[in-house]
Amino acid sequence: MPSQLKAWIDCLAAPGKTFNYSVAGVEGLAGAKRVIIASARGGFYSEASPMAFMDHQESFLKSFFTFIGVTDLAIVRAEGINLGTEQKQSALDSALAEVATLKAA
Repeated sequence: MPSQLKAWIDCLAAPGKTFNYSVAGVEGLAGAKRVIIASARGGFYSEASPMAFMDHQESFLKSFFTFIGVTDLAIVRAEGINLGTEQKQSALDSALAEVATLKAA
């Protein structure tokens, strides 16, 4: 994960603002927010890929946003963009088509 993204996540993790600890455990305070993660990858790391076990980016982001209480989470990804011009264009077209189906929050 890029250090800039990690720094941004660290800013979002604000005790008392985005989450609280209680006797019942962690309570996310960000509820009712919609988060759309746009992800571009050089290779293939989604669930159907043999490389899925190396997906640390999306799994971390899902865990973090769940931790702070976000329940409406969508991921739009373009995979395989380093595997040639044709694959890159196909991945971008697919991701843009998926974006078009998302409803504005």
